[in-house]
Amino acid sequence: MLTAEQNRLLTDVSPGTPLNRYWKRQWIPALRSAALEPGGAPVKVELLGEHYVAFRGDNGEAGFLREACPHRGVSLALGRNENNRLTCIFHGWSFNAEGRCVKMPTEKDQGFCDKVKGQGFRVREGGAIVWVYLGEGEPPAFTDYAFTYLGREHCRPRASYNEANWLQNLETLLDSAHIGLLHADTTADKRLPQAGLQLVSGNDTPKYTLESRPYGLRSYSLRTSGGEQDYLRVTEFVAPGTAFIGTTDAEAGFVIIVVPVNNTRSLQWYVYWDTRQPIDQNLPDFALLGTDESDDNFAASRQGTPNYGQDRAAMRAGESWSGIPGVIFEDYAVAESIPIVDRTREFLGSGDLAIVRLRRELMERIRLSEAGEDCLKAEQSDYRALRALAAMIPVQTDIRVFTDRQQDERRKAFSA
Repeated sequence: MLTAEQNRLLTDVSPGTPLNRYWKRQWIPALRSAALEPGGAPVKVELLGEHYVAFRGDNGEAGFLREACPHRGVSLALGRNENNRLTCIFHGWSFNAEGRCVKMPTEKDQGFCDKVKGQGFRVREGGAIVWVYLGEGEPPAFTDYAFTYLGREHCRPRASYNEANWLQNLETLLDSAHIGLLHADTTADKRLPQAGLQLVSGNDTPKYTLESRPYGLRSYSLRTSGGEQDYLRVTEFVAPGTAFIGTTDAEAGFVIIVVPVNNTRSLQWYVYWDTRQPIDQNLPDFALLGTDESDDNFAASRQGTPNYGQDRAAMRAGESWSGIPGVIFEDYAVAESIPIVDRTREFLGSGDLAIVRLRRELMERIRLSEAGEDCLKAEQSDYRALRALAAMIPVQTDIRVFTDRQQDERRKAFSA
């Protein structure tokens, strides 16, 4: 369990908190590239308890600005997007994609524009996502995951919101023990071909091995089968909010990124990619189940539905374990059941080893951030080679050697 102070450190992302400052040192996925139309309406974005607006000029360049106009605080989401700049409709102050004020109709001396600072933020696009750096000074090396080099044909980012603190959403991603229980409807369904999830069926007590990495943690969960092969599932955690989820070689790559919107709301990214074929031809079965068509917020129609429409009759009839349709919304319902968990009242067991290490890793990186030290280790991290795995391996296989060999193969494939 955590102390009340530690729980606040890891959950309170309000402006001015250590967690807020730590998150601002990252490249953050803010919205889909397709959500910004050249010359189209600006889009409001809330991140880390603060409000922003994104737009795309006619030249295709994306801008990410503070929402409130620095003149009188009017929302720039009301602004005119024209001539590759965003213009406030109140007094006509205009800002380019970098956030620099370039015109003030109400001022005779246009040199006053140069005094307006801090309106815009650095932007990168990759993997059909707009990424933003909200911190001060030069940004760190970009998290150039393999999928960030792909266009929409081979990479599909899907985003949605849920009404829970970011930490319990993140903790679920490193918790391998729950898969065969909470997601029993999927893992026990032999009609589904997605073996990465199904291989956990019948074994809810994996043995964890945790390994520190420059980017965060590598979590190995090993399930013994009693036969000649064991099931290895590896999660690659990139601090603070990214988890590459184990998939077999036949499946698409899969990563989930959890971003704090505020203390009780999270932005969840589900990114699927496949360089061998169009990604829409190799999505996992659970990717679309129960979700809306929109990739900008695929949970919109289910938000506010009590317990995500949990079907108690199906549970009583033995037709469903959770009563909630779909792996994704099973996780959402669990997270939202108590928006901010009181971790001073926990009783953690052996199946929670990954959760304990995750929290320690985050607290240490926040400490480094507050001390002005390197809390990212971005220059030491080979982001492009990251992809988690799920595989049946011969008993007594050295799981570290096996996983490193797989990563080396990915590195070589990317470099070819």
